[in-house]
Amino acid sequence: MLTAALKENLSFMVVEVARQLDETFDFLANGGVAAFQKINSRDDYIDNLKTVIENCCFTTLSEAKSITQRERDSIRATHTICVNLERIGDFCVSAADQLHYLNNHAILQYFDYQRIFDILVEHLQAVLPVLQNGDMGKALAICRAENQIDVIYKENFDRIMEALRRGKEIENLITVLFIFRYLERMGDSLLNIGEALLLSILGEKIKIEQFQALEETLNKSGLRSNLAEVEFSSILGSRSGCRIRKVQGHEEQPLLAPQTQSSIFKEGNKEKILTEKKNLERWNEIFPGLTPRLFSHQESEETASLLVEFLPGHTLETILLKDDSDELHTVWTPLKSTVLEIWHRTKKGNPVKANFIPQIMARMHSVLSVHPDFHRVRQDIGSSEVIPTDELLAKCRHIEEKLAAPFSVFIHGDFNVNNILYNAARERIQLIDLYRSREADYIQDVSVFIVSNFRQPVFQTHLRERLNWITRNMYQMAREFAAEQGDETFEVRMALALARSFYTSTRFEWNNDFAHEMFLRSHFLLEKVLAHEDKSWPTFSLPSGIMYY
Repeated sequence: MLTAALKENLSFMVVEVARQLDETFDFLANGGVAAFQKINSRDDYIDNLKTVIENCCFTTLSEAKSITQRERDSIRATHTICVNLERIGDFCVSAADQLHYLNNHAILQYFDYQRIFDILVEHLQAVLPVLQNGDMGKALAICRAENQIDVIYKENFDRIMEALRRGKEIENLITVLFIFRYLERMGDSLLNIGEALLLSILGEKIKIEQFQALEETLNKSGLRSNLAEVEFSSILGSRSGCRIRKVQGHEEQPLLAPQTQSSIFKEGNKEKILTEKKNLERWNEIFPGLTPRLFSHQESEETASLLVEFLPGHTLETILLKDDSDELHTVWTPLKSTVLEIWHRTKKGNPVKANFIPQIMARMHSVLSVHPDFHRVRQDIGSSEVIPTDELLAKCRHIEEKLAAPFSVFIHGDFNVNNILYNAARERIQLIDLYRSREADYIQDVSVFIVSNFRQPVFQTHLRERLNWITRNMYQMAREFAAEQGDETFEVRMALALARSFYTSTRFEWNNDFAHEMFLRSHFLLEKVLAHEDKSWPTFSLPSGIMYY
């Protein structure tokens, strides 16, 4: 899969870094000016090899007329390996250089650094065979060697701290600690090499912690835990910070459970993952089949993972951006009936506040980090005064505290068009990404849906007409539902909800003109609410044109 030149130069680099490790160990044990000069000289050769390998990788990728994905993955892995081999060489120089600061060389010999060098050399020798043969077990062993090095580092760190408390040889002990810190960082580079080898084998970039979580979650679900028998691919587009992958068995080696042949593996922040687990279970109780089935979950101290059903079909976003009016009208019917059924089935009579303004305030920092000028200051235009953003939000928050939906429903929480699936074969709507589901004001889901259509980065007239059509239908459906339920403050709460969604969505939009359009619409809605403060809220009229681009 790799060119002869790449294999040859990478082989030389592995050999040279292994020699660098051996000579660094000898230097730490015995010292000697000539030995240090040799380490420095070899580092220059390692740097040159890295440059040669990088050039070869980039040239192969750019000039090859036909290259398979597997070959591309091997080249990517090779580049990562050479970068981290060079770092190990650099850390050797840095560790050796610390010896010059030792007044008492013998003190270093009281600490166990040999085991770290032994582990590094042993696993470096496995790099080329693993890259060539795709041995998963040995790739994992290289990754896990970093943990062994961390354990040894911690043992020596504790001994150094204990010695420092005695108040003797302080400068020398600190120097010894620096040396061990460089050795520990070599372990980090070895881990990067191991994860690059996993990339070359699996075809996906995955960290060892994610790999272990996936392996344990598959095993707990009753599936095979050998990931050599599993194909998985990244699911792009998540802004939640979670890692999401599609998992499926090879055709010739299917997973044990047919119903889980294709699954979604989600791993990340423990609180978020466990909240999503709880919400999936709640949705399954309320509306079986509406959301993915939960197959298994796994927890560690800081992270958690889920294995859930992969739902076939197309997102509503995909359908909207296709030029097929019949399909769009076909999808609207089950979408409308599903949303209304959720609202009716989960409706509770207790009033609930959505707190749209606090949601804007909580996301203000994220908005300003992308668009620093989206924070209006006080201005005078003729005899009129423009209220600054902070003051406008504060006044609207005071108004909102007096408003509440007369009932709550169980909302999706992130009801945008790429979290809604349509299964044409079964003619049904299904929902995904349910971390934010909760009892709340139904208007929140409606406003998120409307603005998710508005902020689609398409400007062709016929596509905009499709987006506006479904926006109009969703709004009209919600308005009719509000009238049926006697919800008299529907329109003012919708204005606040849309203001919230317009404003907070700007943090996802780099097109400043388009983002500024949403920013202005948000402020316009807030100003309109504020202007109505002394009047009866049931008489408030939402300017519906604000929803359409």
